[in-house]
Amino acid sequence: MKLKYSFQASSPTFNLPLPSMNNFQKYSRLMTLVAAAFFGFIIFVALLIFVLRLFSITMFNIPGFDLFFQYVIIIIPYILFFGAYYYLYKKKKLSKTRPPRIIGGFLIILGCVICLFTLGLSTALFLHVKSHLLNVFEENSQFALIIQVVIILITAGVIASGDVKEKDWMERNA
Repeated sequence: MKLKYSFQASSPTFNLPLPSMNNFQKYSRLMTLVAAAFFGFIIFVALLIFVLRLFSITMFNIPGFDLFFQYVIIIIPYILFFGAYYYLYKKKKLSKTRPPRIIGGFLIILGCVICLFTLGLSTALFLHVKSHLLNVFEENSQFALIIQVVIILITAGVIASGDVKEKDWMERNA
C-alpha cells in the first residue's frame, strides 16, 4: 500500500509517493535518531569544554585576568539573587491584594540590603582586607547565601498567596 502526499503549488498538483514503512523500519529510524542525538550531545559538550579550555588558557596569559576571573566567580551568585529580586519585584505589582504587596516589598528590600551587604563583605575578602568581622564572615559565608535563598522563597510564597485561587482544570471546562 503506497501512500500519496498531495500539495498545491500555485496551479499544478504534485503527487509524491511516500514509501510504506513497517514497524521495524520506524523503530530503527527512531533509535538511530535517538542514538545520533545522544552522541551529538556528547560531542557538543566535549567541543564546548575544549573551546572554553583554549579560551581560558589564552585569557590567563593576560596579566590580571586571573584576578578578574576570580572576582567574576565571587559575584555570580549575587547577580543571580539580584535577578531573582527584580523578578519578584515585577511580580509583586501584579498581586491583587494589598498585604502581600506590602510584606513582599519589605522582604524584597530586606533581601536586597542583605545581598548588597554580603557582596560588600565578599569584595572586601577578595581585596584581602583584614578584620575580625571578615574572618567570621569568611567562615560562615555559606549561611549568607542560604539566607538569600530562604528570603527569595518566602517572598515568592507571600506574593503568590495574594493571588486569587486558580480554578481547577475540571472547573474550567464545566
